[in-house]
Amino acid sequence: MFSLYLQQLRHYSALIAGLLLLPEAVGAVIGSPLGGRATARIGARPAMLIGLLLGAAGFAGLLGTTTHTSYGYLVPVAFVAGFGMAFAMPAATVGAIQAAPASYVGIAAGVVNAARQTGSVLGVAILGALPRAGSGFLPGFHRAVAASAVIFLAGAALNAAYMIAPRKGARPQPDLQREASEMDEQQPA
Repeated sequence: MFSLYLQQLRHYSALIAGLLLLPEAVGAVIGSPLGGRATARIGARPAMLIGLLLGAAGFAGLLGTTTHTSYGYLVPVAFVAGFGMAFAMPAATVGAIQAAPASYVGIAAGVVNAARQTGSVLGVAILGALPRAGSGFLPGFHRAVAASAVIFLAGAALNAAYMIAPRKGARPQPDLQREASEMDEQQPA
């Protein structure tokens, strides 16, 4: 969607639009390993909540765009959106693996990856069509980023509800903080 905004509304070439998307990519590159470390330290659910809320904030920030929005405004918004999306992914994978019976851990990881890829394809197709639907590009773009923010917030709300709700018969979870501390101790200085 952001690429369409840069090309269709701002009239940048594909090359320039790609370069202008670097803050989002840098956010993702930084967010993913930090999300993994946070997942190890604080657990999958809290890390996922942080990532989903940051992703929602980034998408919500794009609601303030106009045809003349400065790139200085877009850089942090794109960075936060990319960071939040990537920060949540390791936690989602770990959460699915922890929820699966031990004999199905590999299948659980595969299902998460397949769902992530399918969601990405459908998200790009559906949300990418909104800017072209009816009332002009910018209102459609705003609908698409608003929908993205709402989806991230819904995911965060479901995740928070799961964190708060008591779970009956839940299997014991590994001590991720202890394991992370042990991994840090094994790292060369």
